[in-house]
Amino acid sequence: MKIFASLIAFAFTLALTAPVVASEGHSGPNIHTKEELGKKMNSLFPPKQMDKEAQTVPAKPELTSPEYFAAIKGETVTLKWKEAKDAQEYHVQVATDANFKWLVAEDQHVKATTFDVAKLEAGKHYFWRVASVRPNNWSTFRKSYFAMSMFETPGAATVPAAGEPKAPAADTPAK
Repeated sequence: MKIFASLIAFAFTLALTAPVVASEGHSGPNIHTKEELGKKMNSLFPPKQMDKEAQTVPAKPELTSPEYFAAIKGETVTLKWKEAKDAQEYHVQVATDANFKWLVAEDQHVKATTFDVAKLEAGKHYFWRVASVRPNNWSTFRKSYFAMSMFETPGAATVPAAGEPKAPAADTPAK
């Protein structure tokens, strides 16, 4: 009985849809070319309009101070760079390794072209980099847009090389 009911339903569906399918023919519902189909589909799903403002990539900043491998005396330094075209803010990172894994300071929203770093340790090399950023297009931000440099903080005491005599202490008379 169930099979008979299914066959009746199938025949009824076929009888109702056959005339509609026959009138449309091979080309479908009144569409004769691929271009017409494309226009019809684009009217349903219009292409996304590109925002040129969001696609503007700011220029790479030019680092000015401290110069590459400069010796910084003291516990603070002011990093300086030239204003970059189309930049609205800057992403600044300072680290003790060239891969910027060990960050000492970081700020993603620096509005000025200077950045102060405090609590520098003597006897270390510091690497710093700055990237120009537009807040509405972080999607264009990549590591390659960083301008990078380094500086060092000379140590208070130097370690003598193997075989060299140690320097006498200041309060010990020389023999």
